[in-house]
Amino acid sequence: MNDTEQQWSAWRSREILIREAGDAAPIPLEIRGVFGAQLDAHIVRRTESTQSAGYGSTLWGMDRHRFVLPSDFNSLRLFRHGGKATFTGLGGWKVRRLAERDVELVAGEMSGEGPWVLRVAEGTKKRLRITWNKGQYAGALTLFGPAFGAGKELSAPNHTHEAISVTGPGYLLLNAQYWSLTTD
Repeated sequence: MNDTEQQWSAWRSREILIREAGDAAPIPLEIRGVFGAQLDAHIVRRTESTQSAGYGSTLWGMDRHRFVLPSDFNSLRLFRHGGKATFTGLGGWKVRRLAERDVELVAGEMSGEGPWVLRVAEGTKKRLRITWNKGQYAGALTLFGPAFGAGKELSAPNHTHEAISVTGPGYLLLNAQYWSLTTD
């Protein structure tokens, strides 16, 4: 897990190198979009000779979303779309590399919108009861930690309500339009 905080911002599309050589832990990121515009964010694995894109999400307006950069990816690509006919949005986007202390611990009752990241403390075992998208369609829960730095999918496809056990330390990526959970 990390304790380093960095920030990037721009008005245009851009790729950001997040992971420096020797940094192998999963990295939690917070992205804030642009008022009046769409922003696509995708994780990228880039070497001197190749590149491949991983999961991503679309942000509308000034929404904030959280992602995890898995241990085998090193960059984040942001593509800013124009808004309606002549309006391309106001302001720039921002990306922040979160320190471990800035990511909420999984506890009690929690809910949120869009991709979001929570933390499971070391030596902690939690049983999560999750409702995805108000029970209408499935979401995804992925664990990123020392044993699963590249990510381990814990949710079942097509389930709108799930009970999932997780053991820390690690980051949980809840990827759904809406999600709610309770813990033991």
